[in-house]
Amino acid sequence: MNTRQAFQFRGEAAEYFRIWIVNLFLTIISLGVYSAWAKVRNKQYFYGNTMVAGNAFEYSADPIIILKGRLLVVAVLSSFSLVASYYPLLDLFYSPLILLILPWLVLRGLMFNARYSSYRNLYFAFVGRVRSTYMLILVLGMLTPLLILVGGYFLVIPLFEDSLSEGVMQMIWLLLALGGVAFLLFVWWVLFNYYLQRYYVNHSHYGRLSFAMMASLKQFFVFFSIGILGFLIALMLFLSFNFSSGINKLIADSMLAYTITTVSIMLLYLRAYLKVRVFNQVWNMTRLMDQVDQPPTQLMSFHVELKVNALFFVYLTNIIASALSLGLLIPWAKVRLARYQINRMTLLLHGDLDRIIADEKMKVGSFGGEMGDLLDINIGL
Repeated sequence: MNTRQAFQFRGEAAEYFRIWIVNLFLTIISLGVYSAWAKVRNKQYFYGNTMVAGNAFEYSADPIIILKGRLLVVAVLSSFSLVASYYPLLDLFYSPLILLILPWLVLRGLMFNARYSSYRNLYFAFVGRVRSTYMLILVLGMLTPLLILVGGYFLVIPLFEDSLSEGVMQMIWLLLALGGVAFLLFVWWVLFNYYLQRYYVNHSHYGRLSFAMMASLKQFFVFFSIGILGFLIALMLFLSFNFSSGINKLIADSMLAYTITTVSIMLLYLRAYLKVRVFNQVWNMTRLMDQVDQPPTQLMSFHVELKVNALFFVYLTNIIASALSLGLLIPWAKVRLARYQINRMTLLLHGDLDRIIADEKMKVGSFGGEMGDLLDINIGL
């Protein structure tokens, strides 16, 4: 039996504004200490107003744990900074140390948020491995683009030496080197975004059910190729402006403002385009599987229909409203964006939802408690 259950977001701007303004005020007067409670209240509001099949999601994290995690991170970084101020040579290890800690913090944060997120009293979980997290964030996310840029530097630097002939050949070599670096950075950008999405989805669980992303890497290359083409068009439009023009200064300033506004709108449209294409592709190709069965059984899937023009309009009007209101309409913008995205999602059930969840609760048993013991040391960020 296959059934469809639409997601619904029931939050209201006026209601969320009261939470937002109190969070902001208390965070400021407490010098940031209350931010842990503010994070929990925000998540509880958006989770609690996201409904599917007549039930809402829940977020039950303890703000004290989040505060302890933040204080721990601040204390560690402050200690290293203090020691480095007395021993300047240690400053050389300060930034690399932060980079080494970052993937671990990301992993613990994902595990923490999933552990305290639930639907119908069945909790989510994130079971990413430390090794795969470091490979994704440190190796692919940081070291790979750095190596590409360093390699490009050593390709270009000979052009400034006498060893190469000057003139046309020098220009050709420069264009080839810069083009190669740009192409490699583009490939890296696509791969990193694809594997980041796959990492998050494929290590997420609902009870003992596993999420599985089946989106195609080829589609990501198509989406990002169109995105980079749009970016190049916007860049050429900006560079086409004659900054050294001898026309009246007032007219020149007006033309520059028009050019910047046009380019900004184009870039915002590109952001909406990539968001819609990636969001739709990832969710439409995500399945919730029972890996215990052999072969694995598909129990749930999703259908999402975000539209580029509609999301662009939401982005644009949210920015304008927030700017004109000096930030007071930020809660309205957040609620409006959440409503648009969530209300266009549908859960496809390949079976009876009550039976699926009841079976999962029986299977989880002590597994939930064991996972809780393993995750006692949490970093809530």
